[in-house]
Amino acid sequence: MSKRTTAKDRSLSLYQVFVRNYAPSGTFREVEKDLDRIAAMGFDYLYLLPIHPIGVQQRKGDLGSPYAISDYWAINPEYGTLEEFKQLIQATHDHHMKIMIDIVINHTAYDHPFTQTHPEYYYHKPDGNFGNRVGDWTDILDLNYSCEALREEMINMLCYWAKLGVDGYRCDVASLVPVSFWQQAAEAVAKINPDHFWLAESVEPEFIRALRSEGFEVATDSELYTAFDCLYDYDIYDQFKAAVSEKSSLQPYKQAVRDQQWRYPANFLKLRFLENHDQPRIASYTQDHDKILNWVGYSFFAQGTAFVYAGQEAWNTHQPSLFTKDLVDWTQRDPAYEALIHRLNEIRRMDFMGTHRQFVLHDNPQEVLVCEYQCEDSRVFGIFNVRGLEGELPLTKVDGEFVNLIDNQPVIVEKGQLKLSRKPQIFVCSSPAAE
Repeated sequence: MSKRTTAKDRSLSLYQVFVRNYAPSGTFREVEKDLDRIAAMGFDYLYLLPIHPIGVQQRKGDLGSPYAISDYWAINPEYGTLEEFKQLIQATHDHHMKIMIDIVINHTAYDHPFTQTHPEYYYHKPDGNFGNRVGDWTDILDLNYSCEALREEMINMLCYWAKLGVDGYRCDVASLVPVSFWQQAAEAVAKINPDHFWLAESVEPEFIRALRSEGFEVATDSELYTAFDCLYDYDIYDQFKAAVSEKSSLQPYKQAVRDQQWRYPANFLKLRFLENHDQPRIASYTQDHDKILNWVGYSFFAQGTAFVYAGQEAWNTHQPSLFTKDLVDWTQRDPAYEALIHRLNEIRRMDFMGTHRQFVLHDNPQEVLVCEYQCEDSRVFGIFNVRGLEGELPLTKVDGEFVNLIDNQPVIVEKGQLKLSRKPQIFVCSSPAAE
């Protein structure tokens, strides 16, 4: 983790919005109208997909991908004006949240002015033409960070948005941009806002191996942690998908999470998303709402940064397109789901999240996620019955009646056995040493 990352960052949660698809008008004003609801769920950050103008040349779909940017210093006019974006920043702050925007500086749109004014900014193929390193990204051209002038340009741009009031950056395919650049950029932005939060979209291990085999520079997660506060969970995403789709037992996923604890710096942060704009909706895997809510409980309780993609809380099954108008379906908006998120965010702000000595995802034969925060004089358990099982669950050195912090219902552990519930359970008990 970055040297700037502190214990208070362990409790953070993010709410992701694609402005185009959030509401019929697809504008900042529509997002602003919904801030009361988003803030009521207790999120720390409103995270917006890219807000900049989209290229026309080689455009995918009728509206184009927001990740093919034609001007880093401007606002996509489909979303509104710069003044309306400033108003959204202020309104977000007024709701006691911070705002994060997507930064896409590995590549530009084909018709970015840089292609004419600064061709030296770009990666060139062996034949001398512009190109990119990932074949199916046909609407973009890769940049070349061996060019010092490009680095200066991008750092100035990042400082501009930070001065405007943006509190955090989610950095697209951060692994493909040199870590030395991210370190420079973070140092520069910290002079404007020492608490600026840096989230890296790190990439899958196979993606790293494939590009490195072609001679390209790609950063590992461990390298990215020298510049970033939090990284995506893509290093173990295959195990997660197999677990949530019930195509494998939970054991490979549990082991992958445990392996992260020795692989990365102490107090590392991983983004514990269940879905995002690039991945299937969690509700597309199962129609069992109790199973989904247990996965939600786990994603908020597990060590890392909690995350919701707009529409998840309305049981959306459809993954919206990035290339055309494809609205979030709010018809099944669920106040109980939103209330659960609110309570989970409250629990995340309890002292144990920042002061625990160890987080443990227990190795047990049951298809249940049993998590524990071990603190100086207490143990905080999270029991997440993601397979909807019945029966009893053994818990070591735990006995008595406790209170589920989520719904205030009793949790009874008798002779080291807990009767499984279909609802997520979080409770506190004394540590053996404190008894």
